[in-house]
Amino acid sequence: MSTPALSLRSAWARPARAIPLGGLGAIVAASCVLALLSLLLPTTPTYDPFAWLIWGREILHLELDTQFGPSWKPLPVIFTTVFALVPDAAPDLWVAVARAGAIAAVLLAFRVTRRLGGGVAGGLVAAACLAVSTDFVRFSAIGDSEGLLVALVLAAVDLHLSGRRRAALWVLFAACLLRPETWPFAAVYATYLLRIDRALWKTIAAMAVLGAVLWFGPELWGSGDPFRAGARARDPNPNAIAFADFPAFEAVKRMLAMTPWPAEIGFVALVAGWIAGLWRDRTVALVGAGAAGWLLIVAAMTEAGFSGNARYMIAPIALACVAGGVGWGRATRLVPRIGPIVGLALAAALLVSPAGLLPDDLRAARNEARLMDALSGAIAATGGAERVLDCGTVTTGAFQVTALAWKLDAHIRRIDLVPTVPGTVFRSAPEPRTIPGAPVLVVGDPRWRPVAHVDPWEALQACREGLGVPR
Repeated sequence: MSTPALSLRSAWARPARAIPLGGLGAIVAASCVLALLSLLLPTTPTYDPFAWLIWGREILHLELDTQFGPSWKPLPVIFTTVFALVPDAAPDLWVAVARAGAIAAVLLAFRVTRRLGGGVAGGLVAAACLAVSTDFVRFSAIGDSEGLLVALVLAAVDLHLSGRRRAALWVLFAACLLRPETWPFAAVYATYLLRIDRALWKTIAAMAVLGAVLWFGPELWGSGDPFRAGARARDPNPNAIAFADFPAFEAVKRMLAMTPWPAEIGFVALVAGWIAGLWRDRTVALVGAGAAGWLLIVAAMTEAGFSGNARYMIAPIALACVAGGVGWGRATRLVPRIGPIVGLALAAALLVSPAGLLPDDLRAARNEARLMDALSGAIAATGGAERVLDCGTVTTGAFQVTALAWKLDAHIRRIDLVPTVPGTVFRSAPEPRTIPGAPVLVVGDPRWRPVAHVDPWEALQACREGLGVPR
């Protein structure tokens, strides 16, 4: 007797927990290939990644200086130190890593959701919700590390489901080198594993020591203050939600606003099903609790003075998307035959609105790439990096400090925000093509003379004696 073909419902809704582990390798390979192909599009890092590139270059030359710039993050700088061996390609290589992480995160959202019982329909909902969540594409396109963070967290969940607990712990340790919010989750998971296998205590202790060295050692070397990163993170921009009347509440509102509606509806369905006793899967519950717990950590940090930046919300949003996808998948299986199809169609309809924001994200990434390319042209038109540095101080807008330092092969502290004579000023025109919200420098001192214009940049100089530029 022949085996009957799988029904449409079973093909789209089965839990599929036994997905082979080898799929992780395929996801990594596909993500890397797609990320490298994406470099054919306009590409540039943004503020934080340029700082990581500078620090990688400085470590390679044994002259690390972290007194200025964003908060230190060990994992990106491990990559950028290696990339510093090929400095001309380093920015593109890091952006490729960040984009590969984001692509893998979307693929893993599908895979993990399906393995947790959301089926194909739930997996598609989770992956789509993550991809269209506010700023996910933009952050990834310009080299921020949040996509890579999500990929590592979801890979750890996937490895746990496959019974590869030690591998899951190491992947979670890598995530701990990106954001401190990951530390409590890694500690809980390590404690859980230690109860199962006492022999792990040496590995866990080594991870704790290595993590402390990688987080605090470079700051001690580069700034003399091992806790500078935390102090810097508690010095947010004036428009940060940390300055709101109730910062923690604003953090929760921000995450809810950034999360697509289908994920929120699915999350509610998952919780309702749990309360009603329709499913009581512990791993699924932990993913949902992880999303809520991560949000609470971010909210508490925001209340304590951290910025509450939208980037901090990406990881809990990703977990909420997975939990929401599981909720969609399991809820639609309660309706025979047509449930998965109806659920998928409804989710797709609800995703139309957030997906409409993607062109704006891509346009912002393209504009930033063009701005940074034009900055290179403005430096060349001014006489090159050596002449600019010889002229005196170097000044630009706050959001372009690290990019200018990278392109001038200088320390971040070499770039000022307030023009002083002698020196050079690079200012971008107040046009929509510039980075939204970037400050524009206005110099009223007649000693400053325009020496170059590469749209949208203008360079002004008042140089030292002997450089041929009026003082």
